[in-house]
Order: sequence, then structure tokens, then C-alpha cells
Amino acid sequence: MVTKRVECRDCRYFKSAPYEAPYTGCYHPEFMVSKQKDAFLKQQELPGDHRKINLRGDCPKFEQRARKRSFWRRLLANEF
Repeated sequence: MVTKRVECRDCRYFKSAPYEAPYTGCYHPEFMVSKQKDAFLKQQELPGDHRKINLRGDCPKFEQRARKRSFWRRLLANEF
């Protein structure tokens, strides 16, 4: 069976610095180096190394990101 190669950028657990998170990496709970229980300590979390986890392109915890709604749907929902 041929498996499809996946990109970390397309995963829902991948966050990149500086806009989504303080550090670039995989924020899946099983792969995180350091995770915090309280919300006010989220800045101290350390993500897993996405390059090592997805070295062969077959990440076991890959989940597709949700599609971004269209501009018009977001405008009608007053998300701006």
C-alpha cells in the first residue's frame, strides 16, 4: 500500500513562529517536549521537532487543517 506523503504545514497541530506560536513545531500533546496545564503558562510550552517527527513524510498523528471559510462568509459572520 502506498501512503501519501504529508507536509507538516498542512497539519492542524503545526504552528509557526511568530504569528501562531512563540516557537515553530508540532504542538500535538504526545510530541511536545514541555507542556503546561494552565492557560497563562502557554508561552513556556516547547513543541516537538517537526522535522524529526515527519522525517519520511509519514507522520502518524497527521490531521488535515480545517479549510478557511471564504471571505464573504467571514464578513457575514462579523469575524473582522
